[in-house]
Amino acid sequence: MTEKFFHRHYATRTSAGTIRDSAIGRILARHEVPVAELGDEHVEVSVFLADEALKFEYTSTLHVRFRVADGYHIYADPLPDGFIASTASVVPTRGVRTGEPVYPATSEREFPELGVTLNVYEQGATDIAIPIALNSEILDWPLPNKPTEIEIPVDVVYQACSETVCYVPKEETVVLKAPIEPLVMPGSRR
Repeated sequence: MTEKFFHRHYATRTSAGTIRDSAIGRILARHEVPVAELGDEHVEVSVFLADEALKFEYTSTLHVRFRVADGYHIYADPLPDGFIASTASVVPTRGVRTGEPVYPATSEREFPELGVTLNVYEQGATDIAIPIALNSEILDWPLPNKPTEIEIPVDVVYQACSETVCYVPKEETVVLKAPIEPLVMPGSRR
């Protein structure tokens, strides 16, 4: 398999973790990467990076994982009015550039009582991938104490449903504290 990664700016590169996950065809969540979590007995949400740290102008992948309990599902777009799709988005953050979220394939599920067939994510793990990179705004942070990590807020929306009950939709923010690789500035020694 051959794959190419293209970026708008010639100096932007794809991170090692993103290339690794693409090459093996699955997300290799490792214990070394930062993670933030929330949830309840129906749905757990984890936010983590493909890499141990973010690097200036290297595009990594921020993963948002919905883990749905047995016997439950969450909805996915497209949906008719009145249903809540599961979504994830990075809140605009100084020093961070993000791309469009990439959602996984859905399952169609028939709901005879409602007379509709809807897109759902079933029990197990559902991963949304969001390209993320540190941009030139981090160069404007005050010297000499450049931060060594950045807080990345991620808004998630979902509604857990069983065969007979849909629970109150949740709109929550998960904050991931991502380490930053040290910058090598002109004239500095590393």
